[in-house]
Amino acid sequence: MTEWSNPEEVQRDYAVFERMMFVLLGVCVWEVFATCDFEWSLLTRRRKFKWPLVSTFFFLSRYCIVLAFIGLILSLSVTTKALYTFNSWAGNMTILSSSTSLMLRTIALWERQYTIMIPLGIFCAGHWAWLYRTMFIVQADWDDSVRACVVVQASPSALNATFFLTMGFDGIILFFTAFALFKKHTARTDLWKLLFRDGLVYFLVTFSANCIPAVLNLINLNNLSLLGEP
Repeated sequence: MTEWSNPEEVQRDYAVFERMMFVLLGVCVWEVFATCDFEWSLLTRRRKFKWPLVSTFFFLSRYCIVLAFIGLILSLSVTTKALYTFNSWAGNMTILSSSTSLMLRTIALWERQYTIMIPLGIFCAGHWAWLYRTMFIVQADWDDSVRACVVVQASPSALNATFFLTMGFDGIILFFTAFALFKKHTARTDLWKLLFRDGLVYFLVTFSANCIPAVLNLINLNNLSLLGEP
């Protein structure tokens, strides 16, 4: 059985993490360039800038994730408190903007019914409040022994709450979206069409993507509790 807290295993996991950051950054940059025709059509005015609220969250989620991965890669060799804060901000803004974009899509499917808008709006406000707070919980100080800034205080429990809160919010959005789509379609509707043309697959991917870090953070294989609580 693997001893996850063993220093050699932690070092191997860190090396995997480093390589994964470069892979994910490459995927994100490729996706941006492969689909940049949308931005170009707005700049050249071939497409009108409609739904400014939705578009704002779309662009935030699209580019903040690239900034987050760039920041994480820089933090592998550059350690400053400002960089740690920037990484937290970019990562949380990616999560918030993505979830909010999906929520607005769900509200549109329900034709802006107040019985849907109000509870989703309350959940969304709570989500924003919590993730905004967790942007600034990582504390780093200069360590003369390693001649670099090191994290001296964090909150694994707050990180856990962030993952599960996001997963719960996205799960609620997924439920309302699926219910709205199944109401609009007949029993003979092709599942492929329902998933891809109507966009349900994006909600499923977003919900599933939050499950992995939530579970890994919960089982705490590499003993993150060594980091202090604020």
